[in-house]
Amino acid sequence: MFPDFQFFYIYNMISKIKALLNDSEHRHTVLNSILALFIRVLGAGMAFIFNLIIARELGAEQAGIFFIALSIAMLIASVSRLGFDDTVLRFTAANNDNPYIIKSILHFSLRFSVPVAILFTVLIYFLSPYIAGALFKKNELNSVLSSMSPSIVGFCIVYLLAMSLQARHKLLASIPCQGIAHFLLCGSAIIGFNVNNAEQASLLFSLSLGLSAIFFYRLSIRGLSHNELDFDEHDNLPKSISLRDIRNSAMPNWVITIMLHIVQWSAPIFIGVYLVAEQAAYFSVAQRVAMLSSFVLMAVNLVVAPKFAAFWNKGDIEGIRTTALFSVRLLILSAMPIVLLMLIFPDFLMGLFGDEFKKGSTLLQILVIGQTVNVLTGPVGYLLTMSGNERDLRFSVLVSGFGVLFLVPIFTFFYGAIGAAFVTAFFVSIQNLLAVVFVKKRLGFNTLKFWNKI
Repeated sequence: MFPDFQFFYIYNMISKIKALLNDSEHRHTVLNSILALFIRVLGAGMAFIFNLIIARELGAEQAGIFFIALSIAMLIASVSRLGFDDTVLRFTAANNDNPYIIKSILHFSLRFSVPVAILFTVLIYFLSPYIAGALFKKNELNSVLSSMSPSIVGFCIVYLLAMSLQARHKLLASIPCQGIAHFLLCGSAIIGFNVNNAEQASLLFSLSLGLSAIFFYRLSIRGLSHNELDFDEHDNLPKSISLRDIRNSAMPNWVITIMLHIVQWSAPIFIGVYLVAEQAAYFSVAQRVAMLSSFVLMAVNLVVAPKFAAFWNKGDIEGIRTTALFSVRLLILSAMPIVLLMLIFPDFLMGLFGDEFKKGSTLLQILVIGQTVNVLTGPVGYLLTMSGNERDLRFSVLVSGFGVLFLVPIFTFFYGAIGAAFVTAFFVSIQNLLAVVFVKKRLGFNTLKFWNKI
């Protein structure tokens, strides 16, 4: 009896999977998610190897200085993009059949954000002695931060290019643009030139980002139509695109992007202020390893985010619901083994960066818990952003962002890097759970109930 029941159960499961894949949207989601996952695996592997190179070639102290400067640059770059990240993604996906509009949206975002990034680069370059000495009390950070400052412009450009490419389902270009090319170039240069200090590594990183930005800009505009539509000379946009809609999307997205990066990158900065550079290195490496558990989420988001925008543009709420729940199922099946690996073998994973990095094993376990909640809630951020509910997501990230800004310094001062990790993991969880509530309120379904019929 039991073998017969087992056979029936397996046959029933296979039948359900076949029925799901008969739907063209689900089939497209699976196939493109597999492609995105494959490229994301390469990207995550490249990021892992890059962090490994930094840790082993520079040592814990110099690696800590490098990661502090990198965190500052990434945080400021998020400010300089003025919220155009997801706005470019949303409006490009909604107008994916019009090459001229795609090009216009991309150039519009670059025209406003790049000058801001250049301004921040100049400010950081000249203020680096004050930031290093007065704020961090680490004079060796001065030259490293100066060398890292041009990367602000590079980060600004490659992220906007990646969003445009993602909206057009060009995953083979989007993922390397955002997280592979500059790591590959910089890591190779560090090994090739036998670099062993943070200043030279930062300079090579800035140069690598610059080369990556130039290459992917040429790639992103190749083949886009030059035939102008009805054109608004004042806004430099086709008249079919509402400047008001773009502004209404970009402004809350700006706050969202800043707060998301505060939650993600402020802890290494505060650790750099209160603790020694080695602790910043342990935390930064643990954080980057923990984020590998959510790279499957990032891969699935690359596929489903443009779909959400297209469904919303057509008023197809059911299409949004089924795609979202289907993506959560994919995430749970693929991400949980990675999470268990990190929770059970943290010493082994951290030890790959050097024996001294095993001191960050507990940090890895704490941070993985926050990333696990991120995976289980699914693509809730993109569900809100692509459906025009950016203000709800803004509230969620404001709660988590201000929580991190207020509590990380306190917990770091009293409990060290462990305290910073706990606060970061807690507010990553809160941010995503609040977004689940807003998705339920605005779109009518709960992504945590992934077992619901689709």
